[in-house]
Amino acid sequence: MDQLRLGIVGCGLRVCHHGGCVFRDCQDSARIVGMCDPVAEKRVRAGKMYSEEFRYEIPVFPSLREMAEATGVEAVYVATPNDTHCEAVLEAFDLGLHVLCEKPMDITLAKCDRMIAAAETSGRILGLGMQMHYRERYHKVRELIAEGTIGEPGMVWCTEYRPPFKQEKDWVWQSWHSGGAIVEKNCHHYDILDLWVGSEPTTVYASGNILKLHTGGGVESDIVDNAWIINDYASGARAMVGICFLAGWDQGHYREFGVHGTRGSVTFSSKDGEILHVQTENGERTEYAIDHDLRGGIYRDFVECACTGRQPLVTGERGRRSLLVPIAAELSILEKRPVSVTEL
Repeated sequence: MDQLRLGIVGCGLRVCHHGGCVFRDCQDSARIVGMCDPVAEKRVRAGKMYSEEFRYEIPVFPSLREMAEATGVEAVYVATPNDTHCEAVLEAFDLGLHVLCEKPMDITLAKCDRMIAAAETSGRILGLGMQMHYRERYHKVRELIAEGTIGEPGMVWCTEYRPPFKQEKDWVWQSWHSGGAIVEKNCHHYDILDLWVGSEPTTVYASGNILKLHTGGGVESDIVDNAWIINDYASGARAMVGICFLAGWDQGHYREFGVHGTRGSVTFSSKDGEILHVQTENGERTEYAIDHDLRGGIYRDFVECACTGRQPLVTGERGRRSLLVPIAAELSILEKRPVSVTEL
């Protein structure tokens, strides 16, 4: 098939440093034809980096509209600060473009609803940049649950101990920009936990504060650096997530997931490469080592969906759902009370 003409909106840390150049593994099916950012220094740096990686000159522009008019772009990857996602996505749909939007979808459910409605009206693809959802090991857990191997999920959890956000990601340290640390980071985890439980979250109880990271990115920070979050599901299951940014850069990054069901459990962690450890009520133990992505990964899936009209693995609706507990948790910490997701 012809190469999809791709543009990149936002030339900050996500595009230039976090994991290297995006879409670099899709060069057989997509071509980056432009990059845009209102900050000249960022767009020039990004254009140079991507031109060297892809081995052809990629022009840069101060705005999405100028890039679209000059390049004939067909689809864009939006990687701007969280609170600007809706604005950029709506403009892209107005220009008739397909959109892959970086997570979180935005910082309010009202903005998410506008994005979903605009995608439907335009008839264009809206995908969400939630790469954890593409990892097959998480879907293997869902498969084990669906098969009844561990029974009905009763408790699901994720704990993460990690270094802080990078200082260069200056906007993330202010909740009015990022939505807060839980919205920025834990939308990934709730997407996975919701996938396993298969029920609507109801009430959220969260506690967190700032113990260490009072400043970041050159500004005073108002985002928590540690928190515990518990939420109930309509099914009777409950989830617990712990997020802690107190680790030093030399301590590395530890993450653990688990499901306790009525007939067994699944646990895994970064300690051994996230090998799934399954134990059933009869004492049977099984391990699964799974380390590849569904649909070739997030970028290849988006390119194929933009070319064929197929829906991506992570749709706008799923992106919105992943924010229900995080947004409620941020409010619970702020107001020191349980929060129902129906309040949002």
